[in-house]
Amino acid sequence: MSFFVADNKISIKQESIAIPSINGLNYNPGQLIELKIDPSQIKFFDPKNSYLQFNVKLQMPTEASGAVAKFMLDSHIGAQALIKDIRIHDGNNNALLEEIVGYNIATMLKYDYHCNDSLRNKRALSEGAGGRITPHGQLGTRQSWQNSHKQGFTVPDDDGVTREGLLKNASFCNVKVCLPLNTGIFQNDKVFPSMLTNGLRIQILLEDADKVCRMCEGVMLNRKKRLNPFFHSSNGCLTSTGAGGAMVNGTDYTTIFLTQDNGYLDPASVPFAVGERIAIVLASTGVEVASVPNITISKIEFVSGFNLIKLTTNAFTPGTTINTVANASHLLISKSVEGQSSYNMTYSVKDVNIVLQSLDMGSQYEADMLRRMREGGTINYDFLSMTNYRYSQLASDLVAQIQLPIENRRMKSVICVPTDSSVYTNKQILQASGTYEVVSGEFQDRCGLVGISDNIQSYQFTYDGRLQPSRLVDCSKTSSKTSVSQQHLIELEKALTAGGISGQSMLEFNNNFVLGRSVAVQGGVYDARNRQFSLNVNYTGTSAPGKNKLWNNYVFHIRRMTIAGDTISVEV
Repeated sequence: MSFFVADNKISIKQESIAIPSINGLNYNPGQLIELKIDPSQIKFFDPKNSYLQFNVKLQMPTEASGAVAKFMLDSHIGAQALIKDIRIHDGNNNALLEEIVGYNIATMLKYDYHCNDSLRNKRALSEGAGGRITPHGQLGTRQSWQNSHKQGFTVPDDDGVTREGLLKNASFCNVKVCLPLNTGIFQNDKVFPSMLTNGLRIQILLEDADKVCRMCEGVMLNRKKRLNPFFHSSNGCLTSTGAGGAMVNGTDYTTIFLTQDNGYLDPASVPFAVGERIAIVLASTGVEVASVPNITISKIEFVSGFNLIKLTTNAFTPGTTINTVANASHLLISKSVEGQSSYNMTYSVKDVNIVLQSLDMGSQYEADMLRRMREGGTINYDFLSMTNYRYSQLASDLVAQIQLPIENRRMKSVICVPTDSSVYTNKQILQASGTYEVVSGEFQDRCGLVGISDNIQSYQFTYDGRLQPSRLVDCSKTSSKTSVSQQHLIELEKALTAGGISGQSMLEFNNNFVLGRSVAVQGGVYDARNRQFSLNVNYTGTSAPGKNKLWNNYVFHIRRMTIAGDTISVEV
């Protein structure tokens, strides 16, 4: 028999129950969290309305003046980035029901393509992701999700008109997040019979800190310079030359006024922190103004007479003339991380609970089910899951034939995510320095969690002894970052839909490059066993690939858990 699906004819009692982790209270990057669902406490539960709950806090490696900066979790998936892998066993640890290697990569895939403004803002509130800030300026704050530090983890003195005092680790909030688990079991609409599986055991491996901690985009040189604070003047005056507001060579200055562009209208909205080391650069080139010594912020305030933000700093002397807002020629960047030999941000997790929507099906229902099981009955519990078949590729490989040893009986689609496998320091990742270039002069800041096109020209899959589709799927436009490869997006949309991901948005096709193939017809399945499945990728364009890659090939398929007496088996 198939398992129970609720309808509007049966009244079911329900209760939310929080179950704490069993192997500790506090966790750090790379550690394992274990949870156990006790069948005597929870006999049935609604998996789709259950969630993981914990507190997370970011920490800087130093609190020294000139080394502090505002940080946040990844703006697209928030605290979901903390989960590297997840495994779900039955309560006796006899059967592996589900395993997702590269859980955060798969979640990034889902959240980047199944998204809209409402979903992202909801995720900002519950999962610690970034939300939009209403743009008040002229230069495109709307294009950034990672400038929303006000919804993140540093909120010192947000209600005041003046901010003083060095930013410290104590200023980072200990924030509670509630995460839906993006696994087949926990995204299933069917009630889960934990009384028949002796409960569940869930293992969550935490990700390295350098994969999850981010700087605000509005202070970075290597991300989107148009989002940074722009230099207004030295004194709030709009005169473009001389003593009227411009900075001139040979003169000491202790104040910097910012323009109102990009919504920087109050101290809370400014992405800089007191104690942060900054620099002034040319907006056109990003080149730092010559001979300017270290500039460290000591005060951030709103000056009502000018309706501007004023930064008070140590005395510094520019090496060249810095024009005022009339030219909008200079902007400000953070130097706090760059000025350190290393910068190892970290995080801590505590008070981990899985909150389950427990269901009371009634004693008669339970008795009938147990009777059927004693009489030799079986229960089939189907759910849409994914298996990650990984493949490493060298940058020197201009043609890659990626063998996919798929052994899934009821396959729906495959989505391939070629992540950058280069080894970067925490400092490089925080600054987006040297990482994969998305567009000219703009680099990814989610190293290892998103796909990179890296000058791919075309691809085809091979299975059933044939090339699929029959013609090469061209990706040259997307890879060159000049346009969209429409056929590629059509193939991807079909693969996403078959994998249970509603492709509501394709806006991240460049920032998170993935490719896919649907193998199911009209909602059906495909038996991939012994089919010699492979992905053929061509990099034979004018520009060679530049990065080693780790291909995360997620095969979406129907898994079947079969319960027969005391035996649990899983058909993949």
